[in-house]
Amino acid sequence: MVKKAKKYLYSTIKRSLFQLGIRKSYNPPLGQVSFGDLNRVTPLCKNFGFDRGGAIDRYYIENFLKKKAPVIKGNVLEIGDNYYTMLYGGKNVTKSDILHVDDKNEAATIIGDISNAPHISDNTFDCIILTQTLHLIYDFKEALKTCHRILKPGGSLLLTVPGITPIDHGEWNSTWYWSFTDMAMQRLSEETFPNSKPEVEYFGNVKVASSFLYGLGLPEMKKEQLDYKDPFYQVIISVHAKKNVL
Repeated sequence: MVKKAKKYLYSTIKRSLFQLGIRKSYNPPLGQVSFGDLNRVTPLCKNFGFDRGGAIDRYYIENFLKKKAPVIKGNVLEIGDNYYTMLYGGKNVTKSDILHVDDKNEAATIIGDISNAPHISDNTFDCIILTQTLHLIYDFKEALKTCHRILKPGGSLLLTVPGITPIDHGEWNSTWYWSFTDMAMQRLSEETFPNSKPEVEYFGNVKVASSFLYGLGLPEMKKEQLDYKDPFYQVIISVHAKKNVL
């Protein structure tokens, strides 16, 4: 009994030192894992953390687009709305188009399915922003082919897709088909944008992934936790692919 008590005490001390940042690592003994508020089988939020201050995945998406802001210029196409077009392109955008799958979106300038859009002319756009959309398209390869076709030579596709993620409880639930990895996006990008050396990057780790699944909000995460990258727990994958100049 005394021996068990000592082991428990040592474990508690080690846990405290780890939480204070004094110890670099700590693995609790079998049966002593503390789940706290996460000792539950339902998430804290079913809306990707938006009800708790914002979605964790937006941190990666918006940092990626901010980094790539110099290529958001000229004639830009964005899916659903043009929020990111204007936020990161601003005065460098000469024409902003919005593609939506149906006419329910009054802001849309082009109606259609990006995987089957023969009505959009070749070599039209300097930049396409396709964030968190490809996983909702069953024929995602055709969607990527359309993006390549309608980009001008030298134009850029800025793309993000989910890796480890909850599935939407709302309007996108019925078309939530896919999740991806960096290796999948590397191959898909190279096939669709040949000889262009697409830039593919992953973001996330086990802390971020589990927090995102539980519905924690972005303000509940520390920057150093968000910035740590673990290839085995990919939450978001980004792609910057350029169409070759003829």
